[in-house]
Amino acid sequence: MSHYRGTAPTPDKAKAIGGVLLVHAGLAAMILAGLNVRLVQQSIERLTTFDIETPKPPPPPPPPPLQKPSERAKNEEGAAGKKAVPTEVAAPKVQPLVQPKIAAAPVPGTGSASSAGAAHAGSGPGAGGSGSGPGGGGTGTDYSKFTPAQLVRNISRGDYRAIAGDRMPQGIAMVSLRVEPDGTADNCRVVRSSGDAIIDRNLCPLVTSRLRFRPARDDRGLPIPYQLQYVARWSL
Repeated sequence: MSHYRGTAPTPDKAKAIGGVLLVHAGLAAMILAGLNVRLVQQSIERLTTFDIETPKPPPPPPPPPLQKPSERAKNEEGAAGKKAVPTEVAAPKVQPLVQPKIAAAPVPGTGSASSAGAAHAGSGPGAGGSGSGPGGGGTGTDYSKFTPAQLVRNISRGDYRAIAGDRMPQGIAMVSLRVEPDGTADNCRVVRSSGDAIIDRNLCPLVTSRLRFRPARDDRGLPIPYQLQYVARWSL
């Protein structure tokens, strides 16, 4: 069996060893240069340190000035105002109303109307003597001789049928009228309705045209106007 054993020549071996030594020497120098204390101190001295100051916060604003109580009440919402005081009103004095006294006649006797009484004679009404006014005696107006108006012609059934036949076969109404001295009817107006407006409207023209009266007369027998109420009643 063949064996191989490698060996280098001596000069080459020496060169290799020398090269290795040079490499190790360079590495050692580099290491020593990196660990040199002076170089490290110089590097540290070159570093300049400085402090960074944080800016201080601004001071708080000053508090508002204190207000007086009166000013603070003005600024508050809903502050009550001054209470209103009503002005006193003096009512005028009212003088009492005094009724005037009416002078009465001291004693019964003759004289004017204000002193009329139970005298023998006077111009006012009294209980005795003569005078122009009514009283318990004397020569006043005699109403016993007065004669009222009297109906002499009435409204016929045919007259009522003309205004109420087709509307109201039976009914009643009342009118107020004046009998003139010649016996005719005038100044008529309905005072009690029949219940039908058309009949009421035609009733007064019928009354004034158909009714006739014997005129009223005074105490001397002279014809005078006379006011009366007439009841119109029909049954057809």
